[in-house]
Amino acid sequence: MIPRILLVLIILSISKMGLTQAIPLVETSYSIHKKEIQHFSFSLQKGYMLRAILIQEGIDLGIRIYRKNSDEMLANFDSPNGENGPEPIRFESPETGTYILAIEQIKGDSVSAGKYTLRQISIRPLLAKLDTSFTSGSNMRIDKLSALEIENLSNLGMVWGFLKYHHPAIARCDYNWDAELFRVLPKILEARSKTQADLVLEKWVDSIGKPDSCKTCRAVIMDSNVKMMPDYGYIFRDGNLGTSLIGKLNYIKNNRNQDDNYYVGLADGIGNPVFDNENSYSGMIYPDPGYRLLSLFRYWNMIQYFYPYKYLIGEDWNKILPEFIPKFINAADVTQYTLACLEIIARVHDSHANIWGNNKILNDYFGKYQVPVQAMFVENKLVVTAYYADTLSIKEKLKIGDVITKINGQPVEQLVKKNLYLIAASNYEKQLGEMPNRLLLRSRGTSLQLEIASNSHTRSVTIPCVEAERLNHGLDIMPMDFNPFPSDSSYKIIDGNIGYLFTGRYKDSQLANIKKTFENTRGMIIDMRTYPSEFMPFSFGHYIKPSPSPFVKFTVGDVSNPGLFVFGPTLSNGEPNASFYKAPIVEIVNSISMSQAEYTSMAFQTAPDLTVIGSITAGADGNVSAIQLPGGISTLISGIGVYYPDGGETQRQGIRIDLTVKPTIEGIKIGKDELLEKAIEIINSKNPDAGTLKK
Repeated sequence: MIPRILLVLIILSISKMGLTQAIPLVETSYSIHKKEIQHFSFSLQKGYMLRAILIQEGIDLGIRIYRKNSDEMLANFDSPNGENGPEPIRFESPETGTYILAIEQIKGDSVSAGKYTLRQISIRPLLAKLDTSFTSGSNMRIDKLSALEIENLSNLGMVWGFLKYHHPAIARCDYNWDAELFRVLPKILEARSKTQADLVLEKWVDSIGKPDSCKTCRAVIMDSNVKMMPDYGYIFRDGNLGTSLIGKLNYIKNNRNQDDNYYVGLADGIGNPVFDNENSYSGMIYPDPGYRLLSLFRYWNMIQYFYPYKYLIGEDWNKILPEFIPKFINAADVTQYTLACLEIIARVHDSHANIWGNNKILNDYFGKYQVPVQAMFVENKLVVTAYYADTLSIKEKLKIGDVITKINGQPVEQLVKKNLYLIAASNYEKQLGEMPNRLLLRSRGTSLQLEIASNSHTRSVTIPCVEAERLNHGLDIMPMDFNPFPSDSSYKIIDGNIGYLFTGRYKDSQLANIKKTFENTRGMIIDMRTYPSEFMPFSFGHYIKPSPSPFVKFTVGDVSNPGLFVFGPTLSNGEPNASFYKAPIVEIVNSISMSQAEYTSMAFQTAPDLTVIGSITAGADGNVSAIQLPGGISTLISGIGVYYPDGGETQRQGIRIDLTVKPTIEGIKIGKDELLEKAIEIINSKNPDAGTLKK
């Protein structure tokens, strides 16, 4: 017999944790209370996926998945949709076994009880996972390409991507779509005419199967809410493909996938594309020709269907695919392959895009050593602006304000023109801002020969270099001191009675003290020449605004209609606040101001008396999406479209600036922050009785 006290404890434990039951196959309603955890069990074979749906009804719930008899969390689901709405559940089993789905109220939700419905949608195998063909290589050898072969490969790349994102069977993961490319590729290369290539493509399309008729596929009507319509490349261009093949592809377009797509999803609550199920083939440092084509086709189609700013690239993206096919095929070694990837990434013109991570290939190519000074382009000249720690007597050889005219005997302007195509950035100013650290001041040896112009004289100096990773936050090497004011607070009083805020060190926990310190100041300067260390649009935005007002709207892609981007509603910041900051505000920006800095600036621009000064910002706004390419190459794109409420662009153009102010070489020489001084001048001009500008 169980002792009474032990029985009570068991009952209390069961009451708290909940009984484990199977996930229902039909929609079933449950009640749940605060601090209660309810459990559901399910079994999966390795390579199978569970799909289920939970609908919240008056309570904000979190969903976690564990292995049975294990505390290790394998998945977590919590969309930012509050106490009502769907929580889609998709779980791919890492191994055969029994799993537990745990449901409980999230922290911070104040209701004492609520309801939800739950049902299992499906448990099915991910057939593509079972296809392990070509894991060690594509077995392709491609020699010099003819014009016909390039055209046929272009059509293959476009059709391959179209099917990947439109055909329901591929979306279900019934096919390893990388492997399918390698199966059809030899036949395309063997085709001696466009007609033969068409027949290969048509037979391939037939082998995948005809989709069922789609009852929810609707033609999109272009209106003010549609920012970008789908573009299918040359697939449906007159005279390109055969009539029969076009008819079958058109049927697939009109009866396209309307469910989840294994190869792409949209981030919950945000909408930027998620490409989580793309294999990076990181073990293939130098991929073979087939995999190099896969890399190109994968990237090109991601941009074609899920890049919100494709219309801003500045050239016809459809023409880029045939241009780059020979570049990827003819890449003779790992360096040329990596540079081909970098070149097409740069053609997107997105400051978020680059080859990210500790890329040894690019470090070796551009040089793993770097001159330990900070430099920037001022008045179209490369100017020394600051020092890192002076461990190599750099100050004796280079002075602040020195103009670097030649590097290893080559004029700087020629080096810029020669290498600009490898600098991924949204606009020319941002490209120039990236060039010193990424390319110009890099060396493959331990020194660099510079020609310096200073005070009407020219001299040549040899500058010792250090490991570039020490200047660019390498993870394995102690970085050199690059911050001249490491212990500064984010805020202070300057020029007697002006509040100054450096957003790169701001924390919301400081806001109460900032309000008190800035309470009677005659103005505030917000320095956005950095990346904000806290998400400020709403917390700090409430402080500087008297009431809510719209500041931004977004476009997001559509998995059910790839290539379509539609505007959502405008988003506001601010709250009713009679004690908001009422004095003039000046915000300073430049090309360093990027992404969150630009988004935050848009939020602040709706304050009543705020002036933005400086120069064009980085022009890369919106949540980023990660992309993996064969060879372990990682890059990013801006994943959602970010616009002013009136539809004004921010990508490539940067945020709106009220007054353009740029530093000068003379100002740098004498240590003046001319943008800061201009901000002080503007505030003083709005406070004529406050005294003159302090020197």
